[in-house]
Amino acid sequence: MDLERLERELARSGSADALDRLARSETGTRLAARFDGAAAEDAVRRGDTEALAAMMRSILSTPEGRQFAAQVQRAVDGHGR
Repeated sequence: MDLERLERELARSGSADALDRLARSETGTRLAARFDGAAAEDAVRRGDTEALAAMMRSILSTPEGRQFAAQVQRAVDGHGR
C-alpha cells in the first residue's frame, strides 16, 4: 500500500479533516489507548497481517469499536464532513 498516495487522496477528498476529528474525539482517543501502536508498527514492518487482523478484531469486538469503525467508513466515503 502506498501510504503517501493514500494520504494525498484523503486530503484531496476532504476526508483527512474528518478522520482527524474522529481520531481526536473522546471515543477515538479512548480506543487508541487500547491499541498498541508499537506492536502494530512492528507487525506492519514484518508484513504480519494476522497480527494486525487480531488487533483490529479486539477493537471491533466492542460496540464502541464497531460504531467508531462505521464513523471512519462514512468519513472515508465522504459522508462525515
